[in-house]
Amino acid sequence: AVVSKKSKGNSLKLTGNFSLVEVHSWIGYCIPEVPDKCPSGDTITMFFQSTFLDTQLECNYKQGSVEFRSDNISTISILKDVITKLATQRKIAVNITYELCDESIPHSLRLIHPKLDEQLLLAKKVQLIDALKELAMHEPNLDFLSPEYKDIVQNAEQLQAAFKMQPCHLERLYGMITDLYIDKFKFKGLNVKSKVPMLLEVLDNYELETLIDFFEISAV
Repeated sequence: AVVSKKSKGNSLKLTGNFSLVEVHSWIGYCIPEVPDKCPSGDTITMFFQSTFLDTQLECNYKQGSVEFRSDNISTISILKDVITKLATQRKIAVNITYELCDESIPHSLRLIHPKLDEQLLLAKKVQLIDALKELAMHEPNLDFLSPEYKDIVQNAEQLQAAFKMQPCHLERLYGMITDLYIDKFKFKGLNVKSKVPMLLEVLDNYELETLIDFFEISAV
C-alpha cells in the first residue's frame, strides 16, 4: 500500500555509478508493488506501508543515489543486503552509509505485540476446552461458568480451527522478532545468533516490557 506520510527512524543511503533505471529495477526486485517501468523524472519518491505490521518505507532515488527511510530496522537490513548483492553482480561499487534509530526497536515490538498476544491467548483458551466441556457435561446449562469460560465452550470449534493455523502465525511473529534482534546488532558489527536461544526463552514467557528490556541489553 502506498502512503503519503513520511516514515521516520532508520535511514540507508547507497551511492555509486548506477543509472536511474538500474536502481529502479533493484528496488522492484525487493518490493513487488513497484511497477516494472521506471517512472519519468530525475528523482523518484515512493512510500510503502506494511499490510501486516503498518511499518513504513520511504524510497528516494535518482541516478547514482538511493536513500531509504523506515521505522523497521529489518526492512533497512534486507534492502542493504539485497541491493549490495545486485550491484556486486553488475560489478558496480556502491558506497553505503546508514543512521539507526534505537527507538524504532521498541516501536516495532509494540506493533508486533497485539498479534503475538492474540496468538498466545488463543493457545491458553484451547488448553481449557476439554476441561470446560467435561464440567459442562455434568450441568444442565452453562450459567455456572464465567462469561469468558462460557465463550470458550460455545466457540470451541472456531478456536480449535484457528489454533490449527497457529504454528505458521507464531513462526512468522517469532521470526520477525528474531530478525529484529539480529539486525539491530548486525549494524553494530556484532553477531548475536548465539543469543537467539535466550531470546526464545524470553518469548516462551512473553511479556512485552521484558522483551524490550532484553533488546536493550548489550550483546557483549
